[in-house]
Amino acid sequence: MIVLVAHLKFSCYDETIFNIKMTYKGFKEYNHPVSIKIFDDKILRGQPAVEAIFYIITNLLTGRMYIGSHKLFKYGEWLDGYYNSSTDEEFISLFWGMKKDIFEYKIVAGGTHQDMKNLENEYGVEHQVHTNPMYYNKAIPNKGVKYPARIELCQWTVDNLQNGVFDKKDQDGDWILKPILDIKGMDKHQARKYVDPNKNIKDIRQNIKDNNSISKTEPITIFGESKELLLDGNRTFIACENLKQAQGGLKQRVIPDSLINEVNYSEAEIEFMAELLNPRDEVSKEPTDDATVYDSLIKHKREYGIEFNSEYNKKYLKAHHYHKKQIEQMPTVAKKMYEVEEEQNEYGSTYIQWEDKESKDRKDLEKKCRGIEQESIINGKKQVITIIESAGAGKSLFAKIIDIFRKNEDCKRVIIYPWFKDKYIKENWQGSKKTVMTKKGPKVKVKTGTRKNLEDRLSYVIGHMNLGIDVEYHKSYDIIELDYLRPKTTEGTEN
Repeated sequence: MIVLVAHLKFSCYDETIFNIKMTYKGFKEYNHPVSIKIFDDKILRGQPAVEAIFYIITNLLTGRMYIGSHKLFKYGEWLDGYYNSSTDEEFISLFWGMKKDIFEYKIVAGGTHQDMKNLENEYGVEHQVHTNPMYYNKAIPNKGVKYPARIELCQWTVDNLQNGVFDKKDQDGDWILKPILDIKGMDKHQARKYVDPNKNIKDIRQNIKDNNSISKTEPITIFGESKELLLDGNRTFIACENLKQAQGGLKQRVIPDSLINEVNYSEAEIEFMAELLNPRDEVSKEPTDDATVYDSLIKHKREYGIEFNSEYNKKYLKAHHYHKKQIEQMPTVAKKMYEVEEEQNEYGSTYIQWEDKESKDRKDLEKKCRGIEQESIINGKKQVITIIESAGAGKSLFAKIIDIFRKNEDCKRVIIYPWFKDKYIKENWQGSKKTVMTKKGPKVKVKTGTRKNLEDRLSYVIGHMNLGIDVEYHKSYDIIELDYLRPKTTEGTEN
């Protein structure tokens, strides 16, 4: 999230993924250095809490400025005693001297640390602050992170493709067709993670047959002239490969070498453009799937260090036509997916697939459970019954246990083996404590876990079942949590 004043022309951030509101209460009596005549922080008041700020300090007497960014010492509290890190002797002597009312200190934006660093860099480059005599800065600040793709450039390129700028036509305005054999030999880019090879192909073929021509097909998109890459249109190619109506070739739009050499597209930008050519709101083609988008968000973090809630990711999601609520939620989901993968990597293994009833682990556990139940049989009746169930199914698990006791009068004990798919299911099962920022300050938020709720319900119901019954006939239960992640193993040992 970036909170930003309108006059900064190089930024257009307007989305937020935070819901914590800031208050100015308690900050009114803050004592600033005497050199500050105006301290303008209204951009942050009453707005979502931020991690960092971007500020501009202006000498009201000369107009000379200093820019900087700062990661707040405490999340959401921007009055933390920090003002700048300038090394300019003239600026330092004025700012920390005894002369009053020299500077305006203006917080221009607030957001993630990465975004503020990038904003500072963009401004510094635009105004060349290291050589500009109107600035006290001695260097252009470094970027917080290098973005993999220039989103605006990619969007501009795709817009031009779709608007016909790169259509291959002759002087009469007729399409110059690309031979099928040439397309067959091209390298092809796949924009989606999951592809159904048969989806839409039959429809495309039938459409061509009905019209007895390729006139109503979309042009294929080729990246480059000297080295051709089929960026979009592989389905059309597959559908047309053996049709007589397509023997003359397919319509084409080509990104020319001159543009490619001029802007120097990165691999990430080529990939992003391929995704944009399959937009979510286009019904005639399969859109870029959510799995592909989540993979991209994780890649942004893993390969480029881009935080999930960054402005870059929000612009990326917006380009894929996700609505505001999805843009707020998807970075959080991607972060959980990333952390799950990182946890697996940390332990050098994979999750135990308890949900797979054909897996060795599941079969071994079921064998153990059958042994326990078999040993408990008295007079042909099971005294102990076992349950293997997902820890995420709390209510259904409770119902299963009660049904076992209700339908099996001789059963005295139920052993429950809850399993976890990942650490988030485990956290939800065990409960958690988190510190959150509120209008009144930090607050510890306690979330009761599924296990506690299950135990409370079972204790209540089973307690009533045991009323008036001899202790030796009392019903009870045990919960034995299953490990979900394999430990590291060494050669010659069994997992």
